Amino acid sequence: MVDLKDGAGGLPLISVSCTTYNHARFIRQCLDPILGQQTNFPFEIVIHDDASTDGTKEIIEEYVAKYPGIIIPIFQKENQYSKGIRGLPSRFNYPRCRGRYIAICEGDDYWTDPLQLQKQFDFLETHDDYVMTYHDMDVVDQEGIILQESPIPPRYKRDASKEDLILGRRVPMTLTLCFRNVITTFPPEKNKVTNGDTFLISLLGHYGKGKWLGADIGHAMYRSHPGGVWSMVNSDDKLPVRVNTYYWLYRYYHRIGERVYALSWYDKILYSVMMFEPGMSAADNSHYTDGAEGRSGHSRNILRKTIYWLKLLCRKIVIKIVVWLR
Repeated sequence: MVDLKDGAGGLPLISVSCTTYNHARFIRQCLDPILGQQTNFPFEIVIHDDASTDGTKEIIEEYVAKYPGIIIPIFQKENQYSKGIRGLPSRFNYPRCRGRYIAICEGDDYWTDPLQLQKQFDFLETHDDYVMTYHDMDVVDQEGIILQESPIPPRYKRDASKEDLILGRRVPMTLTLCFRNVITTFPPEKNKVTNGDTFLISLLGHYGKGKWLGADIGHAMYRSHPGGVWSMVNSDDKLPVRVNTYYWLYRYYHRIGERVYALSWYDKILYSVMMFEPGMSAADNSHYTDGAEGRSGHSRNILRKTIYWLKLLCRKIVIKIVVWLR
């Protein structure tokens, strides 16, 4: 790893954003691969700890003492999330990032490819029309045992156009992201959503395309464990969170006068609610999140297939009425 002082003007070229809360069991496995990245440029790690009570803060302080000027933490005295404050990375981390690019790795996740940042940096440096790169990942449990290999659907393992990103047709996993540090101020609507990944991707889409580097970079590891804010939420409970995100994206685009984008996100709200089938796994319910038509396997008998198409027909009628009324 290059020393920070060797960079142009003493500034890092990539900032790695890391949010933590009670990750004492995992934080070393997160930080060590980041610090072990083999790059020809300096980078920094910007950490936000949301008042951990399990010793995470003390472990981070050890790393700060060992890597001064490279690891830059904020230690909250009161848990912000429990106070209803959302958008923690965009509130507390991204504004502090000094790098030309930002990568993300939360405190319970980790990377496996020591050349990940270098490969992402090299691509973005030579392709001005791309705003981000992303790649593949696996899901592991709290012991690091792989639960799912490459769960990303094949239709997402490709490049993304600007419109794909803006309209949520391609939402890469954030632990694989490296994107241009181009957003100076986040809209207030973003801080009203629980899961801000979709909102972030949509905003970045206005600045360029997305590049899939799955063939070039080793898989990142997304950890599913009982303390995870999102990973342990069941499919039924994720629906209102998704709808909340879509609603505030609709409100944002409506406020700035982007009528087409606003109506597209409004469409996704209707589609999500009408096509959702309670009790189904997240994978089987994937058709309601991306607007793609469901596979025949989603309906186990003729009755369910009939209901499925009736729902689709009703949805189209409702959308036509809403557009006409507007």
